Amino acid sequence: MIAEHGRRYPPTIESASYFCCLEAMQNAAKHATGATRVTITVAEADGDLRLEVADDGPGFDVRSTNGGAGLLNMHDRARAVGGELTIDSQPGGGTRVVATIPLPAEQPAPA
Repeated sequence: MIAEHGRRYPPTIESASYFCCLEAMQNAAKHATGATRVTITVAEADGDLRLEVADDGPGFDVRSTNGGAGLLNMHDRARAVGGELTIDSQPGGGTRVVATIPLPAEQPAPA
């Protein structure tokens, strides 16, 4: 996985990021009936890697959802690398999944 700065990340962060995005896209394909697009944004900000997967589907009430295996897996993957995951959705408003993962400090290149 390469974000806007063109650098690679530790394998644990890349793996967690990949699978969070994959699960969010699978959820959109499965549950966002009528969606016309899914966008993925990966960026660095304030020492974190920020992943966002958003769709323009029908959305859902996050508070009344029991959080199936897919949502639980995304939360677990983000937490495993010290991150957090939020889901923003409401009926009629699409869904946005955001994972924020802290990045290790860059190491200087060997001399």
